[in-house]
Amino acid sequence: MQAAGLSVYEEVYVSQLGEFKLEVTSSNTLFRVEQCANSLHTVGHTITAKRLQPAQEWLPAHMYVEMATAWLFYITKRNASQEQLTFSIALQNPALTAEPETGENLVAVGFGNGIRQLHIGTEYEEAMACRAAANDWMPTRLERVLRTEMGVNLTTITPHGLRTRLPLLEPGENFYFHYTLAENPYRKALESLGYMDISTWFAVEQTKAQLERSWQENRQ
Repeated sequence: MQAAGLSVYEEVYVSQLGEFKLEVTSSNTLFRVEQCANSLHTVGHTITAKRLQPAQEWLPAHMYVEMATAWLFYITKRNASQEQLTFSIALQNPALTAEPETGENLVAVGFGNGIRQLHIGTEYEEAMACRAAANDWMPTRLERVLRTEMGVNLTTITPHGLRTRLPLLEPGENFYFHYTLAENPYRKALESLGYMDISTWFAVEQTKAQLERSWQENRQ
């Protein structure tokens, strides 16, 4: 089921498993969206997006990923509008469906066809709660509601990817999240030895701090 509203941004990522569509939708359908450089100005928000190739040095020595991309989103609420923003990333190949592979601080899905394997991930709400406690691009008032025991799920798993529905922010509040994607050849040799290649899963389990370090390193 597609998120209702006006599509304000679309991007296509081409993988060897098919195309992934990254989309931002707004509940507002009356006012136009302004775009300048890497920022979008909707009726109530400013969205700044950064796309990068994450560093891999922190992966265990026996792991690697052939292709990896991350999208970092910085959202600021500009006014008191009730605009609702929804972000999603989804494989456009109906022959493959997403397998939930969530971890302690990670919401993730995996795809595979016996030749290629791919994971997409983002922060679990508990990790967002920790950033809220530190006032790190997350409103402090959201810390309690984002804790695991509250059962709030901003990001949900869809048949072909992930969907993130932002909470209603107050004027001046900031919100950050990211999507990370990693792809590899399917390494059958490891499976025959009793191991599974989980390099792509580890590669998408990245924090805001790790991705921002990668961004700074890529700019140097």
